[in-house]
Amino acid sequence: MCECGKMDDVCEYDEDVETLCEYVELRKVLPFDMKYWRCSAGSGIGDNYMSIVKRIEVSTHEFDCGVSERTDAQYFSFIVKRQILSQSRRLLFRCDEAFCNEINAYTYVIPVLEKYFINGDTVFPQCYYAGTDKKGELIALEDLKLQGYNMPNRLVPFDLYQCEIVMKELAKLHATSIAAKHLDDSNFRERYCKVNEIVYCAEAESFYGNLLTSSIEESLKSLRESNVDGSLSVSIGMIEQLKEELYQKIMHSINNASDCVSVMCHGDLYVNNIMFKSNVDDDGVNQTDRKAVKFFDLQAMRYTSFIFDILHFMFTSTKRELRDAHTNRLLETYRYALHTRLEQLLVSHEHMASVRQTFSLENIIKEFSAHALYGLAVSMWVLPAVTFDPNNIPNLDAISEAIPKANKIKVTQKLTEEYHTRIKDLALEFHQNGYFGTWLEK
Repeated sequence: MCECGKMDDVCEYDEDVETLCEYVELRKVLPFDMKYWRCSAGSGIGDNYMSIVKRIEVSTHEFDCGVSERTDAQYFSFIVKRQILSQSRRLLFRCDEAFCNEINAYTYVIPVLEKYFINGDTVFPQCYYAGTDKKGELIALEDLKLQGYNMPNRLVPFDLYQCEIVMKELAKLHATSIAAKHLDDSNFRERYCKVNEIVYCAEAESFYGNLLTSSIEESLKSLRESNVDGSLSVSIGMIEQLKEELYQKIMHSINNASDCVSVMCHGDLYVNNIMFKSNVDDDGVNQTDRKAVKFFDLQAMRYTSFIFDILHFMFTSTKRELRDAHTNRLLETYRYALHTRLEQLLVSHEHMASVRQTFSLENIIKEFSAHALYGLAVSMWVLPAVTFDPNNIPNLDAISEAIPKANKIKVTQKLTEEYHTRIKDLALEFHQNGYFGTWLEK
């Protein structure tokens, strides 16, 4: 067996594939004996911050001989996730806890949920292995690119068509845990307790609480600079008032959500963790398949109110114009898809009527408004990463080595005009829609 395609400057992507296959059991999914392999980056620059993502390609023929064009060649690829190499970054960003949580999600939770996906229409990539090997923690996954899935451009906010696809599939995901609760309650509860809240919890407060406060301060600085006509003054005052207690309030909301509205949430559903499948039509134009979307990176998976996934997605991956015009339409899209799937899973179930009422459009809108400030917080946190210039990505390893405290981390020199525009729009949106008042009343 030969190994090829290795380069000294990308050694973090190397793998001993023969040894790796002892753990991944790749031969169960490979229809051929591999003779060659190569390793490369499995995600683009700026697309992943909490782990190293690798693409492992295996083949019956050498790669420099045009393996994809040879009719007698056989080819397969899969994705491997490893811990990042920087110990200081792992410690500072709680990467060990995140990686463990994702392993537990794939080991304990996803197998239960997938029993309730109809005809195998799961929203997750297939997991070949989640655990440890001689090198440490390891997650091996289906390479979605082989199936025609691609990452959207994180610099381009989702349009209505894409949002409807995501909302329908998100509803399908949430429906699986609602069904599991009612049909297999004890087993489901035993398994969902295997994943833990890793962001909004007492153990993480010293880091993520300070990081959120730092992100809010950077947002306030941006807003003050944009406030040339005074239109942002009320929003700035409200955010300043909420700044010190926002993390605590969100932590309480997430960890004390009513069980009747709680589901297994993805926890970090935004543009970098979503892939769409495109089909080429008769005119050669890529058309996104309405049902073909996959969610990945389950490091923040949590059991809490369904609304936190919706807020996370909508406020990080869309722009204000779309939310102003279509928020209620998207919530109705979610409701309809959720009810449709539950009626398939809970046929004639005694609790179906109460479930319909719990997830009525009126109650979904109420839950959205009641917890909207989560959307603002996560946007201030995530938008710098979403809007970074791909040619000017901050070096988190260097930052972690130089700045061991979260409240000292600054990336203002990397912020773009798109970031400033979207932060301004968010502040105005929350003031004009009354979200600040709803939160303060709580």
